[in-house]
Amino acid sequence: MHESPATPDFSRALPDRPVTVRPPATIGPMSALGLFTLLFGLLAGAVSWLGPDLVRDWRIGGEVVAAQGARIEEQRCRSRLMVFNVCDVTFVAGSGASEQRQALWYFFIGRLEGGPLVLVRPKGSLGGDANEITTDLGLDRLYPRLLAFALIVGMLAICIALSVQVLRQGVATRRALLALSGQALHPVIVGLEGSITIAHKRRRWTYVYEEGGRQERAFIELAKGVDPLFVTPDGKRALALAGPGGGVPLLLDKELSALDLTEAEREAFFAACRKALGNETER
Repeated sequence: MHESPATPDFSRALPDRPVTVRPPATIGPMSALGLFTLLFGLLAGAVSWLGPDLVRDWRIGGEVVAAQGARIEEQRCRSRLMVFNVCDVTFVAGSGASEQRQALWYFFIGRLEGGPLVLVRPKGSLGGDANEITTDLGLDRLYPRLLAFALIVGMLAICIALSVQVLRQGVATRRALLALSGQALHPVIVGLEGSITIAHKRRRWTYVYEEGGRQERAFIELAKGVDPLFVTPDGKRALALAGPGGGVPLLLDKELSALDLTEAEREAFFAACRKALGNETER
């Protein structure tokens, strides 16, 4: 949280005419597309990687017997963070022209015990279909596997939901900033919470402002290398423009690229800011 300091007198900073505002993007289309592509790709990958083997073992369940005529070609198990375990097993069922090769993937939470795995099939099955064959490890760790799968899907679902919320907030902020164009604007100081690098060499800046006696947050995207118009040496405060009725202020960049100003008006703006802030504003 940042406390907003008293705003100095910027009454002579802006020209005495309506100013056209061209706010930067709050969320760039490519960055939003990239984020959702990544999240949905991870979700689809998790489902396609772990889902089929979970369904297979859930369906087999019950009583099982050793799968005659099937053999394990390769098995590897690895622990991650001493809690998560990943195992992949490749086995062959049948022989000759009817030989079937399949791979099983296990991801589960809990203790991993050593020892060879045993291929099993449902009791009463002929065992000729490789889709009816699994391992004793897969059945013994079925519920820990389901828990791990639910955690992965749940975390990705939460990330997707939060991303949708951020996108909706960005759209609402964009509309509010566009509505500032042509209004009687006045400069305010906002607190900066930091920035993150996103797609296509851009940075998303998050800032806080006062609204109705409480602090609200907004964010915009600026090209990488283009900083906000800082008003303190530590870069924790920056200059923004607010409308007469308050609402989301527009965070200004150091070139004032969001404002339709002549070169003379830009120079007058910076001069007024330097005077108001005791020569602390840097262009």
